[in-house]
Amino acid sequence: MKNKFFLVLSILALCSIVIVGCNRGPKKVQITGTVKVADELVDTGSITFDPADGQGPSDGARITDGAFTAEVTPGEKIVKVNGSKVVGQFEADPLANPGVMSNKYEDFPPKVFKEEIKVTIEKKGQVVDVQYSGEGK
Repeated sequence: MKNKFFLVLSILALCSIVIVGCNRGPKKVQITGTVKVADELVDTGSITFDPADGQGPSDGARITDGAFTAEVTPGEKIVKVNGSKVVGQFEADPLANPGVMSNKYEDFPPKVFKEEIKVTIEKKGQVVDVQYSGEGK
């Protein structure tokens, strides 16, 4: 009798672990887009999508060459960005790699990104282009 009890208890425990393990949180959708400040691409940086109601996870992605691809939970979001722009080039290691140039970056002033931008994420494949006015440059 004890063996059957422990067998049933073990099966129930295993089932509950499997059920909990299968819950991976809210469904996310893949979105793409660009980020600009006064019509100038943000060459590199990060973008974060915070829930406008403060409930649920924040999602984010890297900005590369002014563009991003992110996995985001649907809903109304507040966008936050940190970014840099290419301001020139320099020869990174003239002795080891003469003539190989690297980009020189300059951060956008943080006050440029203080403008509150809200977007609504609705579906997979949505394009979200973020445009800051550039005030405070």
